[in-house]
Amino acid sequence: MAAEGTPQTTTPAQAQAQAAIEQEAIRRMQAVLVGAVPLMPTLPLVAAGALWNRCGGWQLGAWLLAALLAPGLRYLLVRRYAASVTDHASAVRWANEVTVSALLDGVAWGVAGMLFLVHDSPALQMLLITMVVGTSTGSIFVTSFWPRSEFAFAVPSVGLTAVALALQGSEGGVGMGVGLVFFLGILYRIMGQAHGMTMETIRLQFEKIALAESLQQQKELAEQASLAKTHFLAAASHDLRQPLHALGLFVTALQQRAGGSGLEALAGRIAGSVGALEGLLNALLDVSRLDAGVLQPQRGPVALHGLLDRLAAEFAPLAQAKGLAWRCEGPPTVVESDPVLLETMLRNLLSNAVRYTHAGEVALLWYTQEGTTVLQVRDTGVGIAPEHHRTVFREFVQLHNPERDRSKGLGLGLAVVERLGKLLGHALTLRSAPGRGTTFTLALPAHAAMPSAAGPLPSEALPEASADVAGAHILVIDDEAGVRDAMALLLGDWGYQVTLASSASEALARLTHPPHAIVADYRLRDERTGAEAIAQVRGAWGNAIAALIVTGDTAPDRLREASASGYPVLHKPVPAARLRAFLRQATRRPAPEAA
Repeated sequence: MAAEGTPQTTTPAQAQAQAAIEQEAIRRMQAVLVGAVPLMPTLPLVAAGALWNRCGGWQLGAWLLAALLAPGLRYLLVRRYAASVTDHASAVRWANEVTVSALLDGVAWGVAGMLFLVHDSPALQMLLITMVVGTSTGSIFVTSFWPRSEFAFAVPSVGLTAVALALQGSEGGVGMGVGLVFFLGILYRIMGQAHGMTMETIRLQFEKIALAESLQQQKELAEQASLAKTHFLAAASHDLRQPLHALGLFVTALQQRAGGSGLEALAGRIAGSVGALEGLLNALLDVSRLDAGVLQPQRGPVALHGLLDRLAAEFAPLAQAKGLAWRCEGPPTVVESDPVLLETMLRNLLSNAVRYTHAGEVALLWYTQEGTTVLQVRDTGVGIAPEHHRTVFREFVQLHNPERDRSKGLGLGLAVVERLGKLLGHALTLRSAPGRGTTFTLALPAHAAMPSAAGPLPSEALPEASADVAGAHILVIDDEAGVRDAMALLLGDWGYQVTLASSASEALARLTHPPHAIVADYRLRDERTGAEAIAQVRGAWGNAIAALIVTGDTAPDRLREASASGYPVLHKPVPAARLRAFLRQATRRPAPEAA
């Protein structure tokens, strides 16, 4: 603790802040004076006019010139403020010059009190005293920014007038003189308070501006951090997806070749591990695609009982395997939504409910009320504390998985649910408490019409044909040698004839007849894209060639570009079943003739 009486030191930052406040006060005084200075000659002219019949002569004329000189000087100072004030030091110098003009003005009015108090005319005396006192009081509004100028005016004007009254020798004169002295003391007190309030107002405004700038900077930093995170995930995801895509294709080929041998179980375990890794990356992709705005809802009438029956068939066995009761109850209902995105939301909610419930039940319930279908996913699991009700919707947050066990997911499920809810316009609410389970509620608009028998397919779903077409010609364009080798091995095992190329020019050089289908990576070397490569091959061999883009990109701009190409898009690592479904569909028709 500092010793008593030790003077407080001012840091450079504090001194700089105080200087800025003082300079702003001076600027505001100048702004007020701009409007006030033109009116200042009025009072001397009124006073001279009133006193002229009783005190007219050279003394009153000389006083009038002197009383007009001070406002004139102040007018010149106000006019050259912008040119003369550039920093704190020059602002203080300008304010001191204004103080000098106030001193001259105060002396002039003090002299008026000494010379022109008409002894036998109380009315003229009161007029002059009122002008002196009123001017001193009224100028507080201007001079509270710089008290020195107030005192420079008030002390000589009021003080000399008080002396003149006291020298009259009458009881009234002495009393009024003493009263004016007390008035000076009161004026000093009022001026101190006004100045303090003025400076505090400026300080608070400066703090408000600094806080707003700080908040803006923090917002920009947060946006930059979010953008950096997105770029990092996109780059890391792309670099991981390339070898993982090749690995998945190799593992599929290994499973096919190991069938019926002693390696079949080992191949199955390898495939399981690869599948788990693919699941984690796909969760990241879901968030990136939502942030990119690539997902466009395909809204229409959706029969809930059909969609929820599929989910029940998937999750009821999982719940029962943990000894949990399962309920799926509700009337036949049709809602307005995107069936694929709605199913994704419910699958994520049900997956969490089963994962974090160890006793009791998991329930999927729905009912319709006043044109809104309310759909609830309930569980009797561990629950969520109220302070975490917002936190759980953030990416990578897992309240009950501090050890980051990958079997419990990546912490992206609820982040995806919330984003999809906003995208679809379905209000999502959470009710939960520790040890009392959790209820997620979705509000969906009810739909009066019945949906068509076949709802829209998922954006990445591809129809399944009956069988591979042996000898069909497939062109693979990918700049990763490992991916090309894996595609050649797997597609060869499926019975296809494969042409491999790393670019469009290489593909055109190797092709001798049109392929049945093209499978192209989106990002190729030299800033080229798979969409461009497909267009070049089609331009040479015919536009009827089926084409598929595969990509490992998760960057929002890349995803938008790929989706805008007009070709079907699959994301690496591509499941072999989806790739095979596309090829079977594409090769059911004959290869196009050369253009």
